[in-house]
Amino acid sequence: MDYLKKVEQLAEEIITNEGMELVFVEFVPEGKRWILRIYIDKDGGVTIKDCQKISNQISYELDVEDLIPHSYTLEVSSPGIDRVVGKKKDFERFAGEKIRIQFKGDIGGRKKVEGILRGVDEKDNVVVETDDGEFKVPLPQIKKANLKREIKF
Repeated sequence: MDYLKKVEQLAEEIITNEGMELVFVEFVPEGKRWILRIYIDKDGGVTIKDCQKISNQISYELDVEDLIPHSYTLEVSSPGIDRVVGKKKDFERFAGEKIRIQFKGDIGGRKKVEGILRGVDEKDNVVVETDDGEFKVPLPQIKKANLKREIKF
């Protein structure tokens, strides 16, 4: 999916120009349709108006560029409470928080890990403290990672 990289670059430029941050892009099948999800954030959080503005701009540019070879639905949203973590700087930024990481395959007999995020080491491994000790996941092996925040009332 080479076009997904181009979509990500296009979205990053639009979102950055609006003073926001591109958190994560995913293109996934749901039933018989494809969903292009773009998660955005900014200091203080994003509003529905922010999502609508970015959605309109990205939708227009995607129509002009015609990057995606089949039909899809575009969704732009905030990362939410279980924020997606995908960039090296995010793994450093959210050190100390609970995280769940799914792998692109098998690492040490596991397909996922959950624990306290400790950051990124000098070899670009994401370090997670689990009940069994420290577990390292190479950045390129991460399929998806989410913070596991608890809602407190």
